[in-house]
Amino acid sequence: MNTKPACTDKPRHFARRRNTRLSIFLVTLMISGSAAAVDVSPRISDREIIERLTRLEEGQRAMREYIDQRFSAVDERFSSIEQRLSAVEQRLSAVEQRLSAMEQRFSAMEQRFSAMEQRFPAMEQRFSAMQAHLDKRMDAQWQLTLVLITAIFGLIGFVVWDRKTAFKSLEERAEQRCRQVRHPTGNNLPTLLCLSSSFCVAMTVT
Repeated sequence: MNTKPACTDKPRHFARRRNTRLSIFLVTLMISGSAAAVDVSPRISDREIIERLTRLEEGQRAMREYIDQRFSAVDERFSSIEQRLSAVEQRLSAVEQRLSAMEQRFSAMEQRFSAMEQRFPAMEQRFSAMQAHLDKRMDAQWQLTLVLITAIFGLIGFVVWDRKTAFKSLEERAEQRCRQVRHPTGNNLPTLLCLSSSFCVAMTVT
């Protein structure tokens, strides 16, 4: 039983040694390949270094000038934008002033309209008082006209009645005179004269 493990350990040992050798060989190949791949750069002189440094400085100066120009252009644009914004702010302030003035005018107009509205009831009261006064005057005038009309009709009636009574008395007198004229014993001349005079008086009265 002891001979079997010894036989099995030998091939394992050989396999390990083989693997280590292969790994060492591969590592050496890789190192040699990398060393062969690296190129050896030529040596640079001080003059070339100075020239390259001057070129770099000139490029940096050009870049700085370009950047400065760009920044100055940007500053100019910002200044123009600020000027435009200031102009816009001035316009807005002017518009605000105009709006405030318009608001003041509208407030003044509203105050005037409110004052006018307050005056309207007073005017209505005045118109109502004037209307009542006119109504009273018209009623008084209408009553006066009615009184005048009644007085005129009364006067006309009185005149008619007076004329009737006057004509009645004249008729009675005329009848008496006629009776006297017709009387056989009476004198005719004085009776005729009296009748004519009474008739003339009656005509003048009428």
